[in-house]
Amino acid sequence: MDDILASVSLGFGRSIHIATLSQETIKASAADHLGFGGYFLFETGDAGITEGINILGKACSLDAAFRLIDIWNTKPHMA
Repeated sequence: MDDILASVSLGFGRSIHIATLSQETIKASAADHLGFGGYFLFETGDAGITEGINILGKACSLDAAFRLIDIWNTKPHMA
């Protein structure tokens, strides 16, 4: 993770993030079809089967990434 814009704990050793990622991380996650620049939405885990990084998608712009952060901050978290 190069530049983390936001992180939220989901509980049970899992978190979700919006950040830039290195080319190696994107390739290792089999998400190179998304390209290598920009901000990615991804989940991380540190327990058992969910260990590692799971790229869920890519924000279409920096404004979209900030909008996701705004949504996170206005909705109560259940974790």
